[in-house]
Amino acid sequence: MSEERMKILDMLSQGIITANEANELLKSLDEKKIEVNGKTMTEGQYLKSAAAKFLYIEAKSHDGDNVNVTIPLSLIKAAVKMGNVQGIIDKTLSGSSFANEAIDIDLILQCIESGTTGNIVSMDSKEGDSVRIYIE
Repeated sequence: MSEERMKILDMLSQGIITANEANELLKSLDEKKIEVNGKTMTEGQYLKSAAAKFLYIEAKSHDGDNVNVTIPLSLIKAAVKMGNVQGIIDKTLSGSSFANEAIDIDLILQCIESGTTGNIVSMDSKEGDSVRIYIE
């Protein structure tokens, strides 16, 4: 995992950038060329081949705001080591009616570690907000 990706995650967890901004920065890094075992590929190709699974966070507000974040599980595992996972989830949900709800980060981490796929969290509010967290 590159130092740039770690910096982006750190900025997200500190609230310096939004989840959408972090997603755009991560996408730009995906186009960065790297050499792995004598082969040139984009960083995104390398992460997809190495991680294979991703954590998806979809938050939709009744005001029409949508946040879609795709994070390689390898990046989540690195964030765990840095202690930034809660900050990332909190920033992703900011502005929705779920901003003050308790998302069980430990459950999500257990699902990642055990290799679980599919829906982990699915919540709908009476205001029309929804949050879905899943692994594929």
